[in-house]
Amino acid sequence: MSSSILTGKRASVFQKADGEWIYALFERGYESNVYPHQDHWSAVALGNYADVMRRLFSHASSCEGGMLRSKAGSIKPENFITSWQRELAKPFTLPDRRIELSCSTSSYSAVPQSQLAEVRLSLIRGGFEAQADALAAGNLSVSLHADIELLLSIFGNRGPLSVWRILKEYDTGTVQIDVPLPPASKTAMERMPEVRCHAIDRDNRLIAIGSAPWRHAGWQYNAVGSFITEVAYPIEMEAPGFAKRAIPAFRDVVRSASAVPSAARITVTPSPEGEDAWRVRKADEMARALGIVGDGRAAPDVFSFEFGDLLQREDKDQLLYGLGGLSDAQAQWEIPAVRDCAAPDPAFFAADLQLSLCLA
Repeated sequence: MSSSILTGKRASVFQKADGEWIYALFERGYESNVYPHQDHWSAVALGNYADVMRRLFSHASSCEGGMLRSKAGSIKPENFITSWQRELAKPFTLPDRRIELSCSTSSYSAVPQSQLAEVRLSLIRGGFEAQADALAAGNLSVSLHADIELLLSIFGNRGPLSVWRILKEYDTGTVQIDVPLPPASKTAMERMPEVRCHAIDRDNRLIAIGSAPWRHAGWQYNAVGSFITEVAYPIEMEAPGFAKRAIPAFRDVVRSASAVPSAARITVTPSPEGEDAWRVRKADEMARALGIVGDGRAAPDVFSFEFGDLLQREDKDQLLYGLGGLSDAQAQWEIPAVRDCAAPDPAFFAADLQLSLCLA
């Protein structure tokens, strides 16, 4: 499996007239399966502190599964975030410059012709209708500093294009400055939501965070990655320092999870409104495999079964894999209450279970 190997990072910044700091972030690296290994710089984020941190938390989630590594090996997401925060606190200057927003058929142009309509719509939504017309008519020349809001509507987090199209590492200055970051909160971990977790099998996890329902979170690294982007990031923006402690704490919960109780019940609604056809077929296949309907038949509108019903079947692995193909809207999990410090459910490993399928 290919990984992105990170060999360098650089933050640059300028200050708007209203005092807000705007960052441009650059990473240097190469792909592990592309030879010879020649690292290069690429712009990865443009925006204010919250904007670029959102992108960095996304990259941090890739560290958990090993898709983003260093030459020395794996990178812990919490360490990746901390190291970037040091860069954000002492960035290089980002001088003003003219940026030519040319549109052509080249996939490397500032605005590819194939995405012009999407870019034009983004500009209009941002209040830049005249500039959208100018871009459609030919080249549009803008200032990095004076027209940053226009550029963010195209190349920021919510824009349709990536910032590497307009900024290069050599556009940064040579002088580093100090930029104050939000101070760490002493009470950040008080924001940690309740986390409940069970092991579906050796790799996959069932998780409920806070008041949210139980959901199949996929492989352990995927569960941690989702926590990083969906839980840790927004709390970090309100309680700085949360991610550094919360991510490893969550990882420990995921790794030490006890087995899903055999009495846990899974209720499947194969075709909720707007569901993907592929997932509907997966639900139909599961209903047929469990004997709820005959070969070639579609699943009923709702069906349910106990988790233990799957564990002693010859096709257990395929059925457990099939559970991961169902969306949160399709599969609802009900977990019976268990005593604290209860031993792992022996049915997870071996049991003589009676099939207890039922139609809801």
